[in-house]
Amino acid sequence: MADKPTMTYTVRQQPNRATGGVIYVPSITDRDESVPLDEIVTRAIDRNLIAGLKTNAAKSVADGVAKQMFAELKNGNGVKFGDYFYARVYLDGTTDGNGTLVEGRNGINVRLYKGEGFKLSLKDFTWQNADGGNIPGIDYLISDIDGAVRDLLKAGAVVLLNGTALCGDADDSQAVVFTQVLEAGDEGDPQVVEVTDFIAKGPNLLSFAWPAELVAGRAYKVQAQRLRGGAKYVSNNHAASVEDAE
Repeated sequence: MADKPTMTYTVRQQPNRATGGVIYVPSITDRDESVPLDEIVTRAIDRNLIAGLKTNAAKSVADGVAKQMFAELKNGNGVKFGDYFYARVYLDGTTDGNGTLVEGRNGINVRLYKGEGFKLSLKDFTWQNADGGNIPGIDYLISDIDGAVRDLLKAGAVVLLNGTALCGDADDSQAVVFTQVLEAGDEGDPQVVEVTDFIAKGPNLLSFAWPAELVAGRAYKVQAQRLRGGAKYVSNNHAASVEDAE
């Protein structure tokens, strides 16, 4: 079996309006040049997928197929390539109340849709995350005291945040952000407390003095953030609560 092709992707972060956190959207990067149609025909001939043709006929066959596709679309017809893909003509833009079409405001688009014959799976490729080491993750927070309980912070105690990719040598800065979780009946905006000064920091640990603004009895969503070269990398939301000092 031939080796799987390696595809490089990056993860783009977008705000999640429903939760106030972030969602992570993968996007392929570093694409190779697209293979022209005549080269596809040539390769199909070489693999004996097309019988009775010589490779020097590939360009004329490809041009002929493309031109006929265009002719069908100009006649308003959809084009179906077996079970692999189909193309249709669509009208874009906006009109007035009478449905008047105007050049420049309206246009014709051709959209391609894959069929079952072009069904691909993640397992068909080897995936490499270009930013895999940049996005921080929180495992837990704990107070730096005897008998501490994970994610139950003792007011006044130094906080230890444990996780992955929490900082790097090329970072401009790091931050830990606490956002209050509002309970039923709470009014107004949630309290937000940001920590930017750290006692110690490493890829798996951030330690910082107790943020005096945190309120005992409240629950918070916690995020770790890294800033580098104008890009911000934000962790998952992690739940933690605050209890009074004894």
